[in-house]
Amino acid sequence: MKRLMIIIVCFLLILSFSLLANGQGKPFDGITVTAAVHSGHQVAPWYSEEGNIKEKYGIKLNVIEITQDEMYSREFLELTQRTGVYDIIQYNSAWIGDFEPYVLPLDDYVTKDNDAIGYSDILPAFNKAQNIWGGKRVSTTIDGDTFLFYYRKDLFKDEGEKSAFKAKFGYELPDPPKTWQEVVDIAKFFTRNKGEKLAGRTLIKDFYGYADQAKRGRVYYWYLFRFVPFNAPNPHYFNPDTMEPNINSLGSIAALENMMELLKYSPPGVLGWEWDELYKAAMGDGTVAMWIHWTDEGRGFDKLTPLPIENPPLPELGISATPGVELNGKLYQFTIVDSAWVGSICKDSKNPDAAYEVLKHMFGAGPVNLHYIMDSTIGWDAFRYSHFNSPEWRQKVPGIEKYLEIELEALEQDSYPMLKIPGAFEYTDVLDLNVSKYLAGDFKTAKEALDVVASKWSELNNKFGLNKQKEFYSKIW
Repeated sequence: MKRLMIIIVCFLLILSFSLLANGQGKPFDGITVTAAVHSGHQVAPWYSEEGNIKEKYGIKLNVIEITQDEMYSREFLELTQRTGVYDIIQYNSAWIGDFEPYVLPLDDYVTKDNDAIGYSDILPAFNKAQNIWGGKRVSTTIDGDTFLFYYRKDLFKDEGEKSAFKAKFGYELPDPPKTWQEVVDIAKFFTRNKGEKLAGRTLIKDFYGYADQAKRGRVYYWYLFRFVPFNAPNPHYFNPDTMEPNINSLGSIAALENMMELLKYSPPGVLGWEWDELYKAAMGDGTVAMWIHWTDEGRGFDKLTPLPIENPPLPELGISATPGVELNGKLYQFTIVDSAWVGSICKDSKNPDAAYEVLKHMFGAGPVNLHYIMDSTIGWDAFRYSHFNSPEWRQKVPGIEKYLEIELEALEQDSYPMLKIPGAFEYTDVLDLNVSKYLAGDFKTAKEALDVVASKWSELNNKFGLNKQKEFYSKIW
């Protein structure tokens, strides 16, 4: 009998090793996790990790590609119909006001595995703006989108230009500019025509002091870069107690007037510029002295073209936090954190535990996520301390440390979230439309344009329910 028991135990051991060798007996063997993912270059890591996820966990990954313009409608339809088709969804964190009832809070997982996914490694600015909603962790960052101020440091270093600027404006040429008023002065100073001198040499193209990405559709971002500091020290989209719009306050009006002022020193046609046009003019043509953009320029700092002058100096990109406003002797600067791509588990997922393992594998702290963050072709930007402090990244791209350190510094100052309440798209679209109309000359004054926005925002509050919007708005902060 004893001998028979030994034989049975040995048989079971051999069987278990055989199962493991054949990929069976893994934590989630045979389970399929379906992820709704941004199509195009962002989907590449999901396919690359498909085999690794199968090998490590036994999970079959089913990737559903969705274009950016269809993502909200397709995902929201499945969520509201409670179909359970998706286990994981990639979405814009601005949609959380609409998606919250349908996504699974992750706090229990974080507690259970002692934060193995690494929320403590994510910068507070991204946790605040993207992942935490009403005090609960509802998502993990996929893309650490934020905005930085860029300028031609090679031009700002020229001694002749520095002396001429001080003589004209009575203060040293700021390197970098800290306030929007300094940006106006510098833009005016550096705007010159082809044939004039720049840095002591002849311009072979027209040169402009400043440019926004000012095309209808996303120009509201460039307005908000002013709106936030111009409403310091405590900027708010709405009065938190009453939900009365603050979009037509004195500070808000001054912010839009600043935007119009800088149009005088911007390239012709800038009101039609989207991402490509601004990037090309600034980085490819070298015809813009200052601009604000996502982190693409910072990551590609070594791709800056020389100034459009005869015998130009070596190109050098200046990077800093976006400008602020000085009030009563104090400088107020804010870094707006974009409502960027995040990942959540759907409440109706049939396999939430397996889905969480996939999220940890793809976006947790560690070498897998870092690998794709460092790959500039994917389009995922850094969001973890371990990304910004990575020795591997510094070794792979010599000189990248300057960009990483400046962005980290900018994100550790006062960060500011985009609007995240139900109907957020409608609110920002109304703002975008009327900012565009003002810049195009359809309104006589900034106040007139923003009064229209305030009125429309009040209508939207009533449409979605004033008390409901007030409750959602409180969760942003």
